[in-house]
Amino acid sequence: MKIFKSVPLLLLTILLLLSTSSGAIAASTTELTPSVKAAFDLTAATADGPARVKLTSLYNDLSTLKLQYDQREEQIRILHYNNEQSLVGVRQQIKGIDLETVTRLEASVKSSKQRYQPLFDQYSTLNKRISIAKSLKDKTLNTVLRAQGDAMKILVQLARQEISDKQNQLNAAKKKRSQKIAEARKTLSGIESPQITIKSNKSVITSLNKRVSADWTDFKAAIRKQNLTLTTQSLAALVSGYRQIATHKQKIIELEQKVSLVIANTKKQIS
Repeated sequence: MKIFKSVPLLLLTILLLLSTSSGAIAASTTELTPSVKAAFDLTAATADGPARVKLTSLYNDLSTLKLQYDQREEQIRILHYNNEQSLVGVRQQIKGIDLETVTRLEASVKSSKQRYQPLFDQYSTLNKRISIAKSLKDKTLNTVLRAQGDAMKILVQLARQEISDKQNQLNAAKKKRSQKIAEARKTLSGIESPQITIKSNKSVITSLNKRVSADWTDFKAAIRKQNLTLTTQSLAALVSGYRQIATHKQKIIELEQKVSLVIANTKKQIS
Protein backbone atom coordinates (compact mmCIF):
# COMPACT_ATOMS: atom_id res chain seq x y z
CA MET A 1 0.00 0.00 0.00
CA LYS A 2 2.90 2.38 0.67
CA ILE A 3 4.06 1.92 -2.92
CA PHE A 4 0.63 2.84 -4.32
CA LYS A 5 0.43 5.93 -2.08
CA SER A 6 3.73 7.17 -3.52
CA VAL A 7 2.35 7.01 -7.04
CA PRO A 8 0.25 9.98 -8.21
CA LEU A 9 -3.40 9.10 -8.75
CA LEU A 10 -3.29 10.15 -12.40
CA LEU A 11 -0.25 7.96 -13.12
CA LEU A 12 -1.87 5.01 -11.34
CA THR A 13 -4.95 5.41 -13.51
CA ILE A 14 -2.79 5.53 -16.63
CA LEU A 15 -0.84 2.44 -15.56
CA LEU A 16 -4.07 0.53 -15.05
CA LEU A 17 -5.37 1.59 -18.47
CA LEU A 18 -2.14 0.57 -20.16
CA SER A 19 -1.94 -2.77 -18.37
CA THR A 20 -5.53 -3.73 -19.22
CA SER A 21 -5.30 -2.71 -22.86
CA SER A 22 -1.69 -3.56 -23.67
CA GLY A 23 -2.57 -6.95 -25.13
CA ALA A 24 -5.12 -5.50 -27.56
CA ILE A 25 -2.83 -2.67 -28.60
CA ALA A 26 0.11 -5.01 -29.13
CA ALA A 27 -2.05 -7.10 -31.42
CA SER A 28 -3.25 -4.11 -33.41
CA THR A 29 -1.65 -1.09 -35.05
CA THR A 30 -0.13 1.82 -33.15
CA GLU A 31 -2.86 3.87 -31.52
CA LEU A 32 -1.94 7.16 -29.89
CA THR A 33 -4.78 7.18 -27.39
CA PRO A 34 -5.31 9.90 -24.76
CA SER A 35 -4.00 7.53 -22.09
CA VAL A 36 -0.80 6.91 -24.05
CA LYS A 37 -0.37 10.66 -24.56
CA ALA A 38 -0.89 11.32 -20.87
CA ALA A 39 1.67 8.67 -19.89
CA PHE A 40 4.12 10.09 -22.42
CA ASP A 41 3.62 13.63 -21.09
CA LEU A 42 4.39 12.44 -17.57
CA THR A 43 7.56 10.76 -18.79
CA ALA A 44 8.63 13.75 -20.88
CA ALA A 45 8.06 16.03 -17.89
CA THR A 46 10.89 14.27 -16.05
CA ALA A 47 13.40 15.18 -18.78
CA ASP A 48 15.48 18.33 -18.94
CA GLY A 49 14.66 21.08 -21.44
CA PRO A 50 16.49 19.90 -24.60
CA ALA A 51 15.57 16.24 -24.00
CA ARG A 52 11.94 17.17 -23.42
CA VAL A 53 11.87 19.21 -26.63
CA LYS A 54 13.37 16.30 -28.54
CA LEU A 55 10.85 13.85 -27.09
CA THR A 56 7.92 16.14 -27.86
CA SER A 57 9.17 16.66 -31.40
CA LEU A 58 9.49 12.90 -31.93
CA TYR A 59 6.02 12.29 -30.55
CA ASN A 60 4.53 14.95 -32.82
CA ASP A 61 6.35 13.40 -35.78
CA LEU A 62 4.93 10.00 -34.85
CA SER A 63 1.44 11.45 -34.58
CA THR A 64 1.75 13.05 -38.04
CA LEU A 65 3.23 9.89 -39.58
CA LYS A 66 0.52 7.72 -38.02
CA LEU A 67 -2.16 9.94 -39.55
CA GLN A 68 -0.32 9.83 -42.88
CA TYR A 69 -0.09 6.03 -42.58
CA ASP A 70 -3.87 5.71 -42.28
CA GLN A 71 -4.53 8.20 -45.08
CA ARG A 72 -2.14 6.48 -47.49
CA GLU A 73 -3.53 3.09 -46.54
CA GLU A 74 -7.00 4.29 -47.51
CA GLN A 75 -5.68 5.88 -50.70
CA ILE A 76 -3.99 2.61 -51.66
CA ARG A 77 -7.13 0.64 -50.88
CA ILE A 78 -9.26 2.88 -53.12
CA LEU A 79 -6.72 2.91 -55.96
CA HIS A 80 -6.30 -0.87 -55.84
CA TYR A 81 -10.06 -1.48 -55.72
CA ASN A 82 -10.67 0.86 -58.66
CA ASN A 83 -7.87 -0.77 -60.65
CA GLU A 84 -9.25 -4.26 -59.98
CA GLN A 85 -12.70 -3.18 -61.13
CA SER A 86 -11.26 -1.44 -64.20
CA LEU A 87 -9.20 -4.53 -65.05
CA VAL A 88 -12.31 -6.69 -65.06
CA GLY A 89 -13.98 -4.22 -67.40
CA VAL A 90 -11.06 -3.75 -69.80
CA ARG A 91 -10.48 -7.49 -70.07
CA GLN A 92 -14.11 -7.95 -71.00
CA GLN A 93 -13.73 -5.16 -73.57
CA ILE A 94 -10.70 -6.90 -75.06
CA LYS A 95 -12.66 -10.13 -75.42
CA GLY A 96 -15.41 -8.15 -77.13
CA ILE A 97 -13.16 -6.45 -79.72
CA ASP A 98 -14.91 -6.76 -83.14
CA LEU A 99 -16.83 -9.73 -81.75
CA GLU A 100 -20.10 -8.39 -83.14
CA THR A 101 -18.57 -8.04 -86.62
CA VAL A 102 -17.11 -11.55 -86.57
CA THR A 103 -20.35 -13.04 -85.25
CA ARG A 104 -22.34 -11.29 -87.97
CA LEU A 105 -20.00 -12.53 -90.72
CA GLU A 106 -20.05 -16.07 -89.31
CA ALA A 107 -23.84 -16.00 -89.43
CA SER A 108 -23.73 -14.70 -93.00
CA VAL A 109 -21.41 -17.51 -94.13
CA LYS A 110 -23.53 -20.11 -92.38
CA SER A 111 -26.72 -18.68 -93.87
CA SER A 112 -25.27 -18.69 -97.40
CA LYS A 113 -24.08 -22.27 -97.07
CA GLN A 114 -27.51 -23.36 -95.85
CA ARG A 115 -29.27 -21.39 -98.60
CA TYR A 116 -27.18 -22.87 -101.40
CA GLN A 117 -26.89 -26.41 -100.04
CA PRO A 118 -30.00 -27.61 -101.97
CA LEU A 119 -28.43 -26.25 -105.17
CA PHE A 120 -25.17 -28.07 -104.45
CA ASP A 121 -27.09 -31.27 -103.72
CA GLN A 122 -29.04 -30.95 -106.98
CA TYR A 123 -25.84 -30.31 -108.91
CA SER A 124 -24.20 -33.35 -107.37
CA THR A 125 -27.21 -35.50 -108.22
CA LEU A 126 -27.26 -34.15 -111.77
CA ASN A 127 -23.59 -34.99 -112.25
CA LYS A 128 -24.26 -38.55 -111.12
CA ARG A 129 -27.11 -38.81 -113.64
CA ILE A 130 -24.81 -37.45 -116.38
CA SER A 131 -22.26 -40.10 -115.47
CA ILE A 132 -24.92 -42.84 -115.64
CA ALA A 133 -26.28 -41.51 -118.95
CA LYS A 134 -22.77 -41.50 -120.38
CA SER A 135 -22.27 -45.12 -119.41
CA LEU A 136 -25.59 -46.00 -121.03
CA LYS A 137 -24.50 -44.26 -124.23
CA ASP A 138 -27.84 -42.46 -124.45
CA LYS A 139 -26.84 -39.45 -126.55
CA THR A 140 -30.17 -37.68 -126.31
CA LEU A 141 -30.40 -37.99 -122.53
CA ASN A 142 -26.75 -37.17 -122.22
CA THR A 143 -27.19 -33.99 -124.28
CA VAL A 144 -30.19 -32.83 -122.22
CA LEU A 145 -28.48 -33.55 -118.92
CA ARG A 146 -25.27 -31.84 -120.00
CA ALA A 147 -27.23 -28.74 -121.00
CA GLN A 148 -28.88 -28.74 -117.57
CA GLY A 149 -25.49 -29.33 -115.97
CA ASP A 150 -23.86 -26.44 -117.80
CA ALA A 151 -26.67 -24.07 -116.76
CA MET A 152 -26.56 -25.23 -113.17
CA LYS A 153 -22.74 -25.08 -113.13
CA ILE A 154 -22.88 -21.32 -113.60
CA LEU A 155 -25.29 -20.98 -110.65
CA VAL A 156 -23.08 -23.24 -108.51
CA GLN A 157 -19.98 -21.24 -109.39
CA LEU A 158 -21.74 -17.98 -108.48
CA ALA A 159 -22.95 -19.50 -105.20
CA ARG A 160 -19.50 -20.84 -104.35
CA GLN A 161 -17.94 -17.48 -105.17
CA GLU A 162 -20.40 -15.70 -102.87
CA ILE A 163 -19.64 -18.12 -100.05
CA SER A 164 -15.89 -17.80 -100.74
CA ASP A 165 -16.09 -13.98 -100.66
CA LYS A 166 -17.99 -14.05 -97.38
CA GLN A 167 -15.55 -16.60 -95.94
CA ASN A 168 -12.63 -14.38 -96.95
CA GLN A 169 -14.32 -11.41 -95.24
CA LEU A 170 -14.78 -13.54 -92.14
CA ASN A 171 -11.17 -14.72 -92.15
CA ALA A 172 -9.93 -11.14 -92.58
CA ALA A 173 -12.17 -9.94 -89.74
CA LYS A 174 -10.92 -12.75 -87.49
CA LYS A 175 -7.31 -11.94 -88.30
CA LYS A 176 -7.86 -8.24 -87.65
CA ARG A 177 -9.64 -9.05 -84.39
CA SER A 178 -6.79 -11.31 -83.27
CA GLN A 179 -4.26 -8.58 -84.04
CA LYS A 180 -6.26 -5.97 -82.10
CA ILE A 181 -6.63 -8.32 -79.13
CA ALA A 182 -2.90 -9.10 -79.18
CA GLU A 183 -2.01 -5.40 -79.31
CA ALA A 184 -4.44 -4.55 -76.49
CA ARG A 185 -3.11 -7.36 -74.31
CA LYS A 186 0.43 -6.23 -75.01
CA THR A 187 -0.46 -2.72 -73.85
CA LEU A 188 -2.25 -4.08 -70.79
CA SER A 189 0.75 -6.25 -69.92
CA GLY A 190 2.36 -2.97 -68.88
CA ILE A 191 0.65 -3.45 -65.50
CA GLU A 192 2.76 -6.50 -64.71
CA SER A 193 5.98 -4.68 -63.80
CA PRO A 194 4.35 -2.19 -61.38
CA GLN A 195 2.25 -4.99 -59.88
CA ILE A 196 5.38 -7.02 -59.13
CA THR A 197 7.01 -3.96 -57.56
CA ILE A 198 3.84 -3.33 -55.53
CA LYS A 199 4.10 -6.83 -54.07
CA SER A 200 7.75 -6.22 -53.24
CA ASN A 201 6.93 -2.96 -51.44
CA LYS A 202 4.07 -4.60 -49.55
CA SER A 203 6.44 -7.33 -48.39
CA VAL A 204 8.84 -4.70 -47.06
CA ILE A 205 5.96 -2.91 -45.31
CA THR A 206 4.89 -6.17 -43.67
CA SER A 207 8.40 -6.57 -42.23
CA LEU A 208 8.49 -2.94 -41.12
CA ASN A 209 5.09 -3.29 -39.45
CA LYS A 210 6.44 -6.18 -37.39
CA ARG A 211 9.38 -4.06 -36.33
CA VAL A 212 7.10 -1.12 -35.54
CA SER A 213 4.92 -3.41 -33.44
CA ALA A 214 7.95 -4.45 -31.38
CA ASP A 215 9.07 -0.81 -31.03
CA TRP A 216 5.55 0.13 -29.95
CA THR A 217 5.67 -2.50 -27.20
CA ASP A 218 9.02 -1.08 -26.03
CA PHE A 219 7.63 2.46 -26.12
CA LYS A 220 4.63 1.58 -23.95
CA ALA A 221 6.87 -0.21 -21.48
CA ALA A 222 9.20 2.79 -21.38
CA ILE A 223 6.50 5.38 -20.65
CA ARG A 224 4.94 3.03 -18.12
CA LYS A 225 8.28 2.94 -16.27
CA GLN A 226 9.10 6.57 -17.07
CA ASN A 227 12.36 5.37 -18.60
CA LEU A 228 13.65 8.37 -20.57
CA THR A 229 16.39 6.52 -22.42
CA LEU A 230 14.15 3.68 -23.60
CA THR A 231 11.35 6.14 -24.39
CA THR A 232 13.66 8.19 -26.60
CA GLN A 233 15.13 5.12 -28.31
CA SER A 234 11.81 3.40 -28.95
CA LEU A 235 10.13 6.63 -30.08
CA ALA A 236 12.97 7.39 -32.48
CA ALA A 237 12.71 3.82 -33.81
CA LEU A 238 8.96 4.22 -34.29
CA VAL A 239 9.40 7.47 -36.20
CA SER A 240 12.11 5.90 -38.37
CA GLY A 241 9.94 2.85 -39.05
CA TYR A 242 6.90 4.90 -39.96
CA ARG A 243 8.97 7.14 -42.25
CA GLN A 244 10.23 4.08 -44.11
CA ILE A 245 6.70 2.72 -44.33
CA ALA A 246 5.49 6.10 -45.62
CA THR A 247 8.13 5.98 -48.37
CA HIS A 248 7.07 2.49 -49.46
CA LYS A 249 3.39 3.38 -49.30
CA GLN A 250 4.00 6.42 -51.49
CA LYS A 251 5.76 4.14 -53.98
CA ILE A 252 2.74 1.83 -53.96
CA ILE A 253 0.43 4.79 -54.60
CA GLU A 254 2.56 5.87 -57.56
CA LEU A 255 2.67 2.30 -58.87
CA GLU A 256 -1.10 1.89 -58.57
CA GLN A 257 -1.43 5.16 -60.49
CA LYS A 258 0.82 3.70 -63.19
CA VAL A 259 -1.47 0.68 -63.35
CA SER A 260 -4.43 3.06 -63.71
CA LEU A 261 -2.69 4.84 -66.58
CA VAL A 262 -1.93 1.58 -68.40
CA ILE A 263 -5.56 0.51 -68.06
CA ALA A 264 -6.74 3.91 -69.33
CA ASN A 265 -4.37 3.72 -72.32
CA THR A 266 -5.63 0.22 -73.12
CA LYS A 267 -9.24 1.41 -73.02
CA LYS A 268 -8.36 4.31 -75.31
CA GLN A 269 -6.63 1.92 -77.71
CA ILE A 270 -9.64 -0.37 -78.07
CA SER A 271 -12.34 2.30 -78.05
